[in-house]
Amino acid sequence: MASSPLRPKTTLKHARSSSFPSTSHPIVSQFDEHLSRVKSSSEATSSSLSSFTCRLGDLERLFDYTEDLLQLPHVQQAISREKLDELLEGYLKILDVCATIKDLLSNEKQNGQDLLSALRRRRNMDDISSYLTPRKKSKKMIRKLFKNLKSMMKENNFTSKKPETSAIVGELQDVQLVTLGLFKALLSYFNGTGSQSSNWTLLSKIMPSKSEEVEANEFDNVDAALCSLFSHNKTSKYEELISQLREMEATIEVLEDGLECFFRRLIKTRVSLLNILNH
Repeated sequence: MASSPLRPKTTLKHARSSSFPSTSHPIVSQFDEHLSRVKSSSEATSSSLSSFTCRLGDLERLFDYTEDLLQLPHVQQAISREKLDELLEGYLKILDVCATIKDLLSNEKQNGQDLLSALRRRRNMDDISSYLTPRKKSKKMIRKLFKNLKSMMKENNFTSKKPETSAIVGELQDVQLVTLGLFKALLSYFNGTGSQSSNWTLLSKIMPSKSEEVEANEFDNVDAALCSLFSHNKTSKYEELISQLREMEATIEVLEDGLECFFRRLIKTRVSLLNILNH
């Protein structure tokens, strides 16, 4: 990989033991600078498609810096076998989460295409309502994965702040933390604002709660259009739902492309860690 342009040096600031030499390598400075930038962007409250694509792009660049960092001999020496095992396990979990999110998006796109087909053929409401069951199943899986992510982030944050954790290991764990944070935000976006408080119909379980004052996204708009169709069953409602489904499909395809590229970067980083372990 071609090395990235050098940027002004910054100083790593950590209240823990550090294995870095007193004068950091320029790559270390670049890595530290970009990690700080990604951390700052992750605190933004915007949850739009453009914000997610930007954050995914920033994470890909961060992993480029991480790849360069892991090639430095003194960094490889600073990572003890025990800490290397922890990092490898962490990246394996991240790969699993990324793959699961990709599968969820793929399933949702297929379900949406099936619903589009039913709408175009003007099938009866039973055929159209078949979309509700997989959507409800997806939301259940998202809630479970969301809970696991929160637990993983808590554990990662605790481990990275241990006094015996070296600066480089702590920062590599911070990379994992911001990655998990993006996945968590993405799952919330994918899940929409649906309320699970009502149990009178499948439809009520995927619709937003009236008490929730949040901006609707493409997934919410499909749920709302579907609800409107069931309420009125007019031709205009069919067209509205078809339009919302197409928008949702386009959003999913953008997210799928971004996650696929990022998934390959994750694999490359894990391979680099495995190479350090095997030497």
